[in-house]
Amino acid sequence: MRKQQPSQPIPPDTDHSQQTNQSDAASLPTVPAEAHQESAEKRQRGSARAGMAVIAGRTAGALSRRLHIGGGTSIIGVVAQRVYPDIVAHLATELEHGSIMVTGTNGKTTTSSFIAAILRDDGLRVWRNREGSNLVGGVASSLVIRAQPNGHLRRSGAAISILEVDEAALPKLVRAIPPRIVVFTNLFRDQLDRYGEVDSVVNKWKIAIAQLPASTTLILNADDPTITQLGENFPGRIIYYGIDDIQLEAAEPAETDTEKRYQVLDTRTCAHCGAEYEYSARFYSHMGHYYCPSCGKRRPTPDIRISRVEMESFDRIRLQIATGEEAAHEIIVPLPGLYNIYNALAAAAVAHAMKIGWDAVTTGIEQSKPVFGRGERIQVEGRTIRLLLAKNPTGFNEVLRTLFSDNSSRHILFILNDNIADGQDISWIWDVDFERAVHHIETLVVSGTRAFDLALRMQYAGVDEQKIMVVPPTPLKALKTLHTTHSRQQKKLHIRRAKKDNVEYNTQENIKLPEYVYGIKNALDGALQKTPVGETLFIVPTYTALLELHRELEQRGFTSRYWEGRDA
Repeated sequence: MRKQQPSQPIPPDTDHSQQTNQSDAASLPTVPAEAHQESAEKRQRGSARAGMAVIAGRTAGALSRRLHIGGGTSIIGVVAQRVYPDIVAHLATELEHGSIMVTGTNGKTTTSSFIAAILRDDGLRVWRNREGSNLVGGVASSLVIRAQPNGHLRRSGAAISILEVDEAALPKLVRAIPPRIVVFTNLFRDQLDRYGEVDSVVNKWKIAIAQLPASTTLILNADDPTITQLGENFPGRIIYYGIDDIQLEAAEPAETDTEKRYQVLDTRTCAHCGAEYEYSARFYSHMGHYYCPSCGKRRPTPDIRISRVEMESFDRIRLQIATGEEAAHEIIVPLPGLYNIYNALAAAAVAHAMKIGWDAVTTGIEQSKPVFGRGERIQVEGRTIRLLLAKNPTGFNEVLRTLFSDNSSRHILFILNDNIADGQDISWIWDVDFERAVHHIETLVVSGTRAFDLALRMQYAGVDEQKIMVVPPTPLKALKTLHTTHSRQQKKLHIRRAKKDNVEYNTQENIKLPEYVYGIKNALDGALQKTPVGETLFIVPTYTALLELHRELEQRGFTSRYWEGRDA
């Protein structure tokens, strides 16, 4: 298919009251030549420092890879910022087509991937921060990797950057990089020990939005009441996206009392008057068609909307997307889950904001492949592994709904970690509807730093204890003690038998001891052994567990490192 020419950046809204005619311009004071010279010297000094930062950062990355300390990506940005703290702002201003930022609790990575595919199909060169983290240091790495030793972006910065941004990092990043577009996907309770409650995140986002120029476009999820309030008092352009097909709710089975008990509503009350929202349609959690019976606040009418949804198979969802009075356009989303419908719609909203044609939107989304851990498919020893990241109660509930909505029985490996990047408070697992999975689990392995907590939760859900294989990350002290005690008892038994048979006790005799398996390697092997050849093992890990698991699969040669094949 012939690629379309890149869309030109949308010019900022023009305030005609501030325009000046030629006579007015003639009366304006001229800028002294000394000021021009000082500005040029300042830019030159900045480029020199940026060049040193680029060289230092990339050298640190190369050393990290050479010494096998890591992938050598995150350290690039850390070192570069130490050398030149303004390196991000310096390089970002050279991007010819600006930057798009994507933030939210869930869906950032997949939404960014959809947007990148659409823009590439429209002819743009796209740069992303998938090599590093979604924090400031990761964004710095993504820019430094694409910079030259002279302190300038390669190819004169003829690209657009799509930056996946951590919720808490947004205020700092918008100060350094005034974005062309900011996408807000959703807001759910996540990592309470790091972010706090959802209100804390909303306040951070409002601080970030207050710093945006009026030329920035906000893309907001109309079905999330916490997101729509971000558009209040914003002077720039706002595009709302949402699902209008209320049959999607009707297609779901009626909730049982147990399912209602585990339905996580992270936003219940109106931000204006405090009254509890009511819903004419609710798709999951607090997402849907809401209104406040007290003050009248309600879901805004979406500028781009889904008029019809057809779930054709696990990996195929047919959508009808419409804007304004235009006829709906059909798009196939090749990923599972209702959450990916929202991700695809957010990407289509970005294309709408940039006036990109539907051909690029259709091919970009339909030809997308699952990104790192988000439905990713890996072939291992005649079996298929599907990785489905779940890092908070709402996300985990949606993964479970996706897995068990057709009442199929699945082979499952759950991995729960409580490292800093996961959130060290794992009490949220008691808000997850594991009861939904009870009668649809063919085999089950649980692992991770909190494997026993998860196993206990599964038992309370109703899973037979004998059906749960628990694989902790390391040998537990209690297991070591049990192992030692058992060996002593075996030794005494052998001595008694030797005396009874009037033979000499052989101290070199091999005594068979119970085996205690531990570690991600054994968890993966155990789950694969339980999964018959030709079938699929579904692995649902938290974030650091996903990194650890992926590293194991990389070492076995089943997949490549997630940052390889980065954008040119």
